Order: sequence, then structure tokens, then C-alpha cells
Amino acid sequence: MAQTPSVGRLLLGGLYLCIAVAILVAAMFAVPSKKISQQSSHEPASSSVLLGGQEIFVEIVDTPALQERGLSFREKLDTDTGMLFIFADAQPYGFWMKDMRFPLDIIYFDQKRKIVDVWEHADPASYPKVFTPRASAQFVLEVSAGFFAEHHLKTGNTFELVR
Repeated sequence: MAQTPSVGRLLLGGLYLCIAVAILVAAMFAVPSKKISQQSSHEPASSSVLLGGQEIFVEIVDTPALQERGLSFREKLDTDTGMLFIFADAQPYGFWMKDMRFPLDIIYFDQKRKIVDVWEHADPASYPKVFTPRASAQFVLEVSAGFFAEHHLKTGNTFELVR
């Protein structure tokens, strides 16, 4: 003859079930959700800059993950395109050519968006060399090698960000 569970056992089992559900619900709300900026940080935003009378279509990278990846693994960079690195403050940020497949001009700008230094024709074979500016920069623009000379840019030129 099968025994039927007592009312006390049923109540105790129900209590354990309720506690388990409450713990699961509390855990779901305790885990911090990602901020919108973190969710969208997987792909760079697009914009353009005006520099030396030239419009350059840029990908904007303003998170550490995007900045670390940069232009690595790309086959080429189209004419009049680039990548604009935006940092929270001006520092002598160093750049390397890890996993790059083409040379770049690396143009450094201060907080007033004025060119403070440039590395022309940074070669992928130069890795692990780090290209560091002689002055602190808050913005760094990477463009195809030769862009700086071709557009007659010089230290002191400024750029305008077009959103």
C-alpha cells in the first residue's frame, strides 16, 4: 500500500520551492545589466572630420575594446577614410602596428583638436615598436600612409568633427 505524503511534508516541500524561486528571482535582479554604451561598443560609430579642407569619413573608437582592436586584420583603408580614437583626456598614447596589413599615418591632436605630432608611413613590419607622440594627445587619427603629405598637413592644423 502506497503512503500518501503528510500535509506537513507537502507544506515543507512547497516552502522550499518558494524559497528557491525567490532566490532565483533575487539573483536575476542582483546581476548588473550592461549599459547601453557597453552594448553598442562592439561596433564603432561613424562620422566625418574636416581636416585641411578635406572631409574624411571616420569610424569613431572611444572604448578600450574598440581602441585596442583599431584597424587590425583589415586588408585596406579606402581613400579619405580613417579611424578616430577619442580619449577622455590628453596623454602621450602609444600606438603599435600589431596585426596590421598596410602602413598608416598616425596623426595626434591635443584637446583643442590641433595637430601636435604625426608618424608618417608607420609600417606593419615595425611591430612591436610603439609610436608615441612627443606631446600629449586626446584625439588620434589613423589614415592611409601618405595622406598627411598628400594633403599638405602640418603641425598646428586643426580638425572639425562633423556629427
